[in-house]
Amino acid sequence: MYKNYAQLGRALYDQTQQMKNSDRPDIWGRPQWRGNIMRISLTTILMSCCLLHVGAKTYGQDVSIQEKSVSLRKVFSEINKQTGYSYVWAATTIDPDTKVNLTVKKESLGNALGKLLDDLDLDFEIKGKNIVVHEKSQQTQRSITNQLMTVKGFIVDYNNRPLQGATIRVKGVPKGTVTDQHGHFEINGVSLNSFLDITMVGFAPLTIAAKSDLGTITLRALDEQLQEVNITVNTGYQKISKERAAGSIAQVTAKDMEGRLQPNLLDRIDGLLPGLNLVRNTSSPQNSKNNLGIEVRGRSTINAQAAPLIVVDGMPFEGDLTAINPNDIASITVLKDASAASIYGVRSSNGVIVIATKIGSAGKTKIDYSNTLSFRGLPSRSYLNQMSSAELVNFQKEMFNYRSGDYAVIDPRKAMNDVYRILYDRKGGVISEEEMEKRLDVYRNRDRFSQMDKFLNTTRFDQQHNLAISGGSDRYTYHYSLNYTQPGDYNKGRATNKELGFSLKNNFKFTDWFSLRANVLGKNQNREGDIGFNFYDNYMGGKASYYLLENEDFSPAQWYSSKSQFEIDRLNALGLEDETYIPLKHVAAIHEKFYNKYLNLNFAANFKIIKGLDFDLSYQSERTEGYNGTLNRKNAQSVVGMVNDATQIGKDGAIKRNIPQGGQFAEQRNDVNSYTLRGQFNYQNNIQGKHEIVAIAGAERRQINNRYTNIYKYGYDENSLVYKGINEELFGIQIQNTQALFNSYTISKKETGFKDLVDRFVSFYANGSYTYDRKLTLSGSIRMDQSNLFGTNIKNQYKPLWSIGALYHLPRIDWEPLDRWSVRATYGVNGNVPKDNGPYLISRVNNNLNYFNGEMQAYIDSPPNPLLRWERTKVFNVGFDFSLFKDRLTATLDIYNKKTSDLLGNTPLDPTLGWDMVLLNYADMQNSGIELGLNGKVIQRENFSWNSTVNFSYNKNKITNLYVEQNTPYYYYYAPQNRVGIPMGSLYSIDYAGLNDKGRPLARKADGSLVETTQKLTVDDLIYEGTTVPPYTVSFRNGFKYKDLTLSFMFIFNGGHVMRGVHPEFLSKYAELNYNNNFDKLWLNYWKNPGDESNPDIAPAFVSAASGNISDIFNAAHKFVQKADYIKLRDISLSYNLPAQWIAPTNLSYVRLTGQVLNSWRWVANKDNLDPEVWAGY
Repeated sequence: MYKNYAQLGRALYDQTQQMKNSDRPDIWGRPQWRGNIMRISLTTILMSCCLLHVGAKTYGQDVSIQEKSVSLRKVFSEINKQTGYSYVWAATTIDPDTKVNLTVKKESLGNALGKLLDDLDLDFEIKGKNIVVHEKSQQTQRSITNQLMTVKGFIVDYNNRPLQGATIRVKGVPKGTVTDQHGHFEINGVSLNSFLDITMVGFAPLTIAAKSDLGTITLRALDEQLQEVNITVNTGYQKISKERAAGSIAQVTAKDMEGRLQPNLLDRIDGLLPGLNLVRNTSSPQNSKNNLGIEVRGRSTINAQAAPLIVVDGMPFEGDLTAINPNDIASITVLKDASAASIYGVRSSNGVIVIATKIGSAGKTKIDYSNTLSFRGLPSRSYLNQMSSAELVNFQKEMFNYRSGDYAVIDPRKAMNDVYRILYDRKGGVISEEEMEKRLDVYRNRDRFSQMDKFLNTTRFDQQHNLAISGGSDRYTYHYSLNYTQPGDYNKGRATNKELGFSLKNNFKFTDWFSLRANVLGKNQNREGDIGFNFYDNYMGGKASYYLLENEDFSPAQWYSSKSQFEIDRLNALGLEDETYIPLKHVAAIHEKFYNKYLNLNFAANFKIIKGLDFDLSYQSERTEGYNGTLNRKNAQSVVGMVNDATQIGKDGAIKRNIPQGGQFAEQRNDVNSYTLRGQFNYQNNIQGKHEIVAIAGAERRQINNRYTNIYKYGYDENSLVYKGINEELFGIQIQNTQALFNSYTISKKETGFKDLVDRFVSFYANGSYTYDRKLTLSGSIRMDQSNLFGTNIKNQYKPLWSIGALYHLPRIDWEPLDRWSVRATYGVNGNVPKDNGPYLISRVNNNLNYFNGEMQAYIDSPPNPLLRWERTKVFNVGFDFSLFKDRLTATLDIYNKKTSDLLGNTPLDPTLGWDMVLLNYADMQNSGIELGLNGKVIQRENFSWNSTVNFSYNKNKITNLYVEQNTPYYYYYAPQNRVGIPMGSLYSIDYAGLNDKGRPLARKADGSLVETTQKLTVDDLIYEGTTVPPYTVSFRNGFKYKDLTLSFMFIFNGGHVMRGVHPEFLSKYAELNYNNNFDKLWLNYWKNPGDESNPDIAPAFVSAASGNISDIFNAAHKFVQKADYIKLRDISLSYNLPAQWIAPTNLSYVRLTGQVLNSWRWVANKDNLDPEVWAGY
């Protein structure tokens, strides 16, 4: 197209040149045209003056333009809009689609055109209402060509994030470089008339004219998703280009989390990263030694710390993750294999999660505010499938008829369930059968849950507010944010957390060789209120449903716990504490105060030493101050009961209170202080545009100090803050002749005292990579950690952890759909260190005083074991990445094998050696799996788009070696166990053979014989059911956008695991002691008469006394184990951006309204419709 413009412009330009050539002198040396001018009439002269005046006026019109990386054609189009001038393209060497940057404000047209065209070796002339663009004269060209310059620039994406690894080549000359980790580049010896070609995977190529200071250059992503994900990854120690990263790395950005409103950071990334799984069931064996509830590629340890390492803005993070505002997150990167994670040494075996928070960008101040409100209805009691009051009364009557005590020996001091009291009155002849049924009907028709909405229940209401301010200049940027969160509660009037968080991020560039980052992160949580009676205990379970909160006469109801009204009156008559318990009046009897304060100071300085070499000096200090104080006031049920139970009354009536009267105050404090100091050299060099070397080397010192305080005070007065002493020699001793129901009482010591734990680490590390021609990358890393956790012996300390890796971008093949493809392979060793044991002798001070002499005592917690070693995990990973159909479909496939050796665990020992249990390196484990991530742009239109993402993970875990295995069947069916050849956390069951003709359960041994007790079973007789940990995890996310409306939803699937479902209880013993709550309705279906055993779903008959050897046959039966697979519609999100014209008068840049629904649908494989994320099924 531009050639046509050039032909037209060339014709006009030639005519101009001919006019200039006519200015040749005559034989006397005088210009010929001057004579002609003298013959022009005055009118013509005046007309010319007018025309020149008008032209000068138009030529001097002001223009204001601010454009980045746009075509010349677009700039001239904008000039036309502002001035009315059209352009004629007479240049043949420069394409009008060449990308340029131009920023002018109220400058004359001539100055603006000069700034636009000078660096392109172009000139212009004004012809009427046309701007004629042409090459500069040859003489000017030659003078420019002879000049050389140094070109500097800064390359960013459209979010103003620095791009590392972009390639810059001088057009037509073998000269070039790549951007460093901060996005900067520099090329020496560049001709003034040169052009630069800038390329990077995932971005459109850009050609610009070279000049000494190019300023900020913005690259346009081929699509938004590639822009956000496939540019650079942050390992915490460095930022590396994704196209040069051989390790297995997954990343999400703020854009990926748009529309997800959960206040919890982990909930926002649920399902977005292959290989990262959230463990929501807190009773799952996966949560053992894992305080975060996150797993990366399965479990790699049995008894050591199982949670992944969290890194925030380059430094290990010891605080609560709730301190990080999800709205401040720029990206989250998961380092999954040894090549990616081994740089973190002994804390990397469980994976590393690197969180980068947002930083400010140069430009005018930007203010963002968001507000999230959420409502949660009351949990459904129907899900629990519990008996109604009428069913419970009838069930209790049946149990009473099976076995109950003699009426004559009933202890009047002990409280009894109201229904059983009526049944005993009938048994003792106190009331008639008719009266009994009349009284029972009253309880059959009662339902406390109808009263709870009036006194306790309420819809939960959560709110969150976020305010962020950012901006800056080329020398200073800032990003400040404030976050307020207040989660609600289902209890009316109950105090909830008030959480205020803040982040202050400052970046200074003092000189070209020195920059500084100064960040402050903090959060304050506090809660204070009365907690004496709560929703959870009385809505989801607790006391039988026929116990009311309010009597029929609207007076508050009284409940009985262990003591009857007779006993309460007796104690009152003795002058002791009143143990009358009225739930609605007990709310204020217990008061709680909680706060948690977190402060993080993070500083980093960068010094540029020489080209390609710089030095980072980083320091981080963290402090967490946690406090929880619980005041049980003097009228609290637990306090008055304890005081009375420990009281002795002499024969003379003298009262001796071994526990003083007054309130009781429990206080726990937990202060965590840590610091990290790191010095690191960074080196990057690109040789002739084909050989790139990137390396880091550094040292790190880290210390974590945990201090715990746990005290308990008796006779506490909340007004004067004084308390009364107690005879500590009584702790743990059974005091005789007290007023307790069994006439004796033991005072338990409720405080654990003080703990002070210090962990120290000193580390040395290095990491490097070599890239040839942007096709082949070889990388390696090594780290050596020393820690006080493993003593001072050199052989225990100097254990290097290392990795190697390779990445190869395969050459293009003759298949049009394929854009690019690459293969990766890595191998390395990670580590994990136990925090509770070591190779040296460890003693602990006992909380209780010695029984014989009343002195403090200690015990040996861990005997010395010089053979103890760190846990080591060897990881092999091979990966494939490819893109199809012009990046419409991108995929990442990883296959891995993790072998963990020297797992630590307690192992039985010969007691004659002094210990019956000792910590040893006693096991090995293997995790192998596949991870697949697919991203597809199904439809891409101007006003409509549809994007889909599928993440698939499979992890196969098994114990490959175990020093000693349990041989008792009970340990296998009671809870998930470890055994060679099977996954960690596997479930076993008993081969249930039904009931005999007496309703007793039978078990089938491996040889087919039937037994009635587990004592005759061996481990080989048990059935291996499978793992309780899901090996398969899948997420499927879809996003639709139509103009300003966005809809997204995500399904998640977990499968391949098992759980133990709901089953009725084995009924036995005294009814009044065991059956006082609303149990599952399954309990109603049990064996009553001969022949009932033919029903395979019926429970065993009631047995007066049955040990676990009998009841376990039924409770651990194979028939109750079910598949735990489930699918959930995890979230649906709908967002709407208000049209610009609506909000223009408000000066707001955008307003977005978002609604989200969580877990609105689910499918489960188990027949009882149990939610495996909630049900504790093992």
